[in-house]
Amino acid sequence: MKYLLQTLLDGLRAAVLRAPRGRALLGGAGLFVALVATYLAVSLVIDASDAAQPWRFNAGGVLVVLCDALLTYIAGWLLAYFAQRREVATGVACTLLAATIMVAVAVHWPLHHIGDALQVHDHGLLALCVALLGQTWWFFVLLVVAHWLMPHVFGRVVLASVLGYAVSAASWWWLPSAPTIGTAQQATVADIAAAIEQSGISVPSDDDAGSGDDETPAFDAEQAMYDQPALLDAELAKLVPRTPGKPNFYVVAFAGDGGEDVFRNEAEYARQLFEQRFDARGHVVVLENNAATVTTRPLASWTNLHRALDAIAKKMDPAQDIVLLYLTTHGSRDHELLVDLDPMPLNQIAPEDIADAFKTTPSMRWKVVVVNACYSGGFVDALRDDSTLVMASARADRTSFGCGTDSDITYFGKAFLVDALNRTTSLREAFDLARKSVAQWEDEDAKKDASVEHSEPQIATSPSIEAKLARWSAALPQAPAVEFKPVAPALND
Repeated sequence: MKYLLQTLLDGLRAAVLRAPRGRALLGGAGLFVALVATYLAVSLVIDASDAAQPWRFNAGGVLVVLCDALLTYIAGWLLAYFAQRREVATGVACTLLAATIMVAVAVHWPLHHIGDALQVHDHGLLALCVALLGQTWWFFVLLVVAHWLMPHVFGRVVLASVLGYAVSAASWWWLPSAPTIGTAQQATVADIAAAIEQSGISVPSDDDAGSGDDETPAFDAEQAMYDQPALLDAELAKLVPRTPGKPNFYVVAFAGDGGEDVFRNEAEYARQLFEQRFDARGHVVVLENNAATVTTRPLASWTNLHRALDAIAKKMDPAQDIVLLYLTTHGSRDHELLVDLDPMPLNQIAPEDIADAFKTTPSMRWKVVVVNACYSGGFVDALRDDSTLVMASARADRTSFGCGTDSDITYFGKAFLVDALNRTTSLREAFDLARKSVAQWEDEDAKKDASVEHSEPQIATSPSIEAKLARWSAALPQAPAVEFKPVAPALND
């Protein structure tokens, strides 16, 4: 215990860019294991403090911590090797792991919250600077430790620090951002229906549907389930080979609720927009729940989503190409997406379900996820990582607007897809434009109804995915705006 505390103090010195005092240099495997356990305990505390209750243990987050510790050990070995002091390699690794723990607590955790606060208040550039500071801080820690080990060989110090950073920071690039503690997802269809009712959304009645028979669906549910493999295979067969020599862009549009045509309109328009304006023709898959398309479109279900992403992963170059997943439906306070086409038994979708669907073979790297639903901010932390851009149409505790039987398209769908993406090919810029438009429309609604709360769309980004999207966007051919025409007009039209 004494050596553990002394090593953590050395880690704190390194975390604030001061040279360690060498308490851990003679440390062995036992000390390193104790530090790994400490790292795991600290991660549990941090993740629990950031997650809303009820909590849910995530074994994947433990794997991320263990992988990070292993990479830190390798970085410590590299520094000891360049310092020609291989006999203290484990001790150097212990010092670096202690520094990792202290940087997580004293640097990354507060900077993460500062960046989120700046993002919420539309200070995107400052938030990006904060994210860059968090990512580069570890490099300076490595410089400090390397200089402490070999104070008179500057060239080796820099080279060892660069290689150590490339190894120990690798987890930020290819490991999923999985917390050890998340929020348990306990919503049911009834919960989501209650949330819809509380948000004041118009829900179709039997009279609206034009049917006086409550028991008779508009389609044969058993036949629809039987047809799913063939329908999805037909949709996936439309995917054309990738165009070599440039990043290709793939899209999956997912319209979850079959009770309102507004979501079908959005998914169908997403296909038109990305095919015609974003050079994605032959690279778009539409999954939707709607009685009118149950014989022509594969259902929006978790199974079909997983199969679609897996098929795209096999078509694309996973290291170079980009996939965008656009989800539009209702959402619950417990952060589940409504997946419903009465009377079919479809599973609801939680944040971890989306993360699981992205675990394709081969593995995808560059991803954009847009969740357009009430309370969709609850999906951000589960999906964010260094190579993923996540957008949500509402804060985790707020509803979004514009759905219902009297709407052709949601507020966020109109602002982001129809208005913003017809003005710019930058997804990040389009989000910023959409957020301003949504706020203006909600200001007008608030004048009529004082109970209206702003949805406050959310975004999680990183310099890596921003740079990748900027290169892709800059190479797009010029294309005209795509007019929005609902395939299913609203009932009041």
